[in-house]
Amino acid sequence: MKFAIIGSRGQLGQDLIRTSPSKVELTTFTHADFDITDREDVFDFLAGEEKFDIVINTAAFHKTDLCEDEPQKAFVVNAVGVKNLVEACEKAGSVLVHISTDYVFDGGKLSKKEPYYEDDIPNPINIYGISKLAGENVVKNYLEKYYIVRSSSLYGVAGASGKGGNFPYTILRKAKAGEKLKVVDDIYMVPTHTYDLAQGIWRLVLEEHPYGIYHITHTGYCSWYEFAKKILELANIEAFIEPVSHKEFRTKARRPLWSVLGTKKGIDLGPWVEGLKKFIECINVEDL
Repeated sequence: MKFAIIGSRGQLGQDLIRTSPSKVELTTFTHADFDITDREDVFDFLAGEEKFDIVINTAAFHKTDLCEDEPQKAFVVNAVGVKNLVEACEKAGSVLVHISTDYVFDGGKLSKKEPYYEDDIPNPINIYGISKLAGENVVKNYLEKYYIVRSSSLYGVAGASGKGGNFPYTILRKAKAGEKLKVVDDIYMVPTHTYDLAQGIWRLVLEEHPYGIYHITHTGYCSWYEFAKKILELANIEAFIEPVSHKEFRTKARRPLWSVLGTKKGIDLGPWVEGLKKFIECINVEDL
């Protein structure tokens, strides 16, 4: 089977490459190859002479606060760009695997502390989430052969392109520099290691699960403070870390206070702590 990965330099894109099965014929594309907002380029690469059985899209404008300042760019990338991919995949007969986010939900389940499942109704509360939901709607309303994969709080060895790393790297670097850490303790999510997520995506596609929306994360949940504490514990680093309310950190974009995803469809990555252990084992903390 012939696969194309869009956004191959990101942390998820690189882990999709690392975990790709030997039977897969893989072609990778970066932003330097083509921009998904350029319809002509998208068609040239994805619906030209070379056709792909599966196209995996990891590209997005994902700087949550910057999306509030640049809503037009957020929608151009996360919705219009996705429509370009959808139309190219439809022309080529390709299956589209589109990566989405827990931020399509509003966090209203905090009082019950129940996960959001695939059939829950989205209600995003920031421009990033709204634009990603728009992209989801384009996929499911224009294509028959698609997988929408929602995940949560991603981190990987490669770090997030454009974000200067990821949360574990930030915590480890600040702790090693002797900084006092203040971390939010009233926003809950599921930290997800992109290496394990990539394996889950390969399972989803190669096991030929039915088309549709899937939540693929680790199991369990924690606050960002609990996540930070576990990062330091597993890395054997002592640091001063204080739990604080999200109200102490003013951000342009509202965050859902509860964005824990659950699944009814059987793609299980195992406990989030186990994913974090793998990550810590893969990096050299001394070099950070």
